Amino acid sequence: MTKRPVSSVVLIALVAGSISPARGQDSVSVIPGNSDAMVVYDEVAVNRYVVDTVPLVSSWGGAFRIAPLMKAHADVDPLFNTQALGSVAMSADQLTNLTFVSTPYLVWNSAGPGLSSESNTLPLSVNVAAFTRQFGVGFSDFATVETNAVGALIGQTAAEPNRFWVTRTAAAISRTEPMAPNTSTITLGAIDASGNLYVRADNFASGGAQVVGENIVRISLPGRNAFTNTLFFNGTINRGDQTSATFFLMNAGTTTVSTPSAIPASLGSATALILDLANGYRNGGGAGVSSHIASGLGFHRGNPSFSTVNAMGGVGTVASLARTPAGVRTDSLNLFAVSSSGAVVATRGATLPTGIGDGQGFTANLASNAEFRQYLSQTVFRGGNGQVAVGLDPLTGTFIAAATATDPTAGEFIAVARFGASVTWTVAAFEGKAVLDGPTGASIGTIANGSPVAFSAPGADLSGNIYFVAAYQPNVGPQGTALIKAVNTASGYRLERILASGQSFVGANSTRPYTIDRLTLGDSDSVASGTFFSSSVLQPLMPGENPTNAADPRAAGGLIVNAQMTYNNAGTPESYQAVMLIAPQIAAPPTLCTGDANGDNMVSFADVTSVLANFGNTYTPGVGGPGDANFDGVVNFNDVTTVLAHFGKVCETL
Repeated sequence: MTKRPVSSVVLIALVAGSISPARGQDSVSVIPGNSDAMVVYDEVAVNRYVVDTVPLVSSWGGAFRIAPLMKAHADVDPLFNTQALGSVAMSADQLTNLTFVSTPYLVWNSAGPGLSSESNTLPLSVNVAAFTRQFGVGFSDFATVETNAVGALIGQTAAEPNRFWVTRTAAAISRTEPMAPNTSTITLGAIDASGNLYVRADNFASGGAQVVGENIVRISLPGRNAFTNTLFFNGTINRGDQTSATFFLMNAGTTTVSTPSAIPASLGSATALILDLANGYRNGGGAGVSSHIASGLGFHRGNPSFSTVNAMGGVGTVASLARTPAGVRTDSLNLFAVSSSGAVVATRGATLPTGIGDGQGFTANLASNAEFRQYLSQTVFRGGNGQVAVGLDPLTGTFIAAATATDPTAGEFIAVARFGASVTWTVAAFEGKAVLDGPTGASIGTIANGSPVAFSAPGADLSGNIYFVAAYQPNVGPQGTALIKAVNTASGYRLERILASGQSFVGANSTRPYTIDRLTLGDSDSVASGTFFSSSVLQPLMPGENPTNAADPRAAGGLIVNAQMTYNNAGTPESYQAVMLIAPQIAAPPTLCTGDANGDNMVSFADVTSVLANFGNTYTPGVGGPGDANFDGVVNFNDVTTVLAHFGKVCETL
């Protein structure tokens, strides 16, 4: 193909002109100590940006990656840089091998950029036209009375597996300006990989025009107007201000319901899974039925979880806590399989046995008085989802369910039920259990007796592992909180520390050090809505990854955890509440080195020269050639933006 000479100055000017307003998440204010968190009332609704992760090594030497994926919104109270994070969720599904029109995402690798007119300088942008996989992440945040729900679609490519492409959407807000009446309390329930976000809305702490009754709403993130925020309020009927993207599945209901889970659209339909406080299952917001209750159980409790594990049939499994018909304690788990339309296909139940142990010396429930208590708080109405995790255990060929129980004598512990021909039980973790420095290693600390709680709810993967946040006492240093993986081994569960409060990292985009001050666990008197729940685990794996060892960091597709984190911004502390993404480290294909247009294993001005010299050439996509910095098969403006986005890096570290 004939080459066309183009001025590099013109190219760079065109790149800068393609940027759309947004503020980043691994970013700091130009004026150290100020907040660059987004102000929900004056932001555009949809923002696209890149988050680059940095290495995180677990206590077992596991290779993970970490980054602040999304910050909570700015708080109008000047004493707080951000609002408090509430419920958070990852999608139960993922979409793979997506292609689309080349789209710009903001990117930077210095302190200050982020496009806040008040707090940031202008970043560059880089284009992408395909994802190897896409999944969803959502969160709620809140201040004194206002609440918001945010959803994001997260893209990942095989060429740059440690870089994440975030499309962040402000899905729903409870008032239009700081001093306006609050119309509702909005709580995230679930999100899927197609961008369906599910929330619960009621009129708690509201005034003026407000929503009425119990409301479950599905919001289409791709269908949202990018420049207008969504508000719930009371007109003739409850409605959102963008009716084409806002679907009331329950409108002004009179029976109290918990926050919803959902069947992903990729499994056949986007269907809300709703449990009410009258013991009914409301498929898609319909009338309550009791066919979801397993034989021998009487009443569900708490919030539903959904997993694509379909060992009982259908497209997946819904789970919740439960109580036996004559029981006075919530000591059981209720599971039911659902079809793609949400119909009940099959049920299984399990009740804590008298004397449940870990096979390594710990025993609980000797007096048959242990119970699952994490529904006895605001979580029913404010999330997260759910208290029961469902996964698979390849070691025993069973599917599993896990929940956090409390024994008046032995304290809190995580109970795991294995569903084979019969149900067997084990304990994954308990107060006082050692956290190790390897599979058969030495103790580096213990699960502490936390107040008001020691454990979050658990999450599970498809290798039988259990994940949770817990109070953590290291052998050296003060008590804090930690994200723990209970690794599934032939001799029982052994504990690995993935992340702990007090750890510090240098942000790949902000270039500033930040410290994890605490991981969200409890509030004043119960488990916090913003702590870890079963929906905090992404069970689907990156395509092409097939780990056979449960200890492999790639056993889960990703994890999220809410954290208070503080940047050291040129010597000044700058604090935020942020949703932290923790992903397994995945090796990029050795032949692809994004940004390196001339093959010298580094990204420099020589690569810009290579792009200009070869401008207009075409090659095989995914293979590339001279000047093709992003390997999309054509040398064009996008290759300049790719070089600039990776400028100064050695290729092996990309």
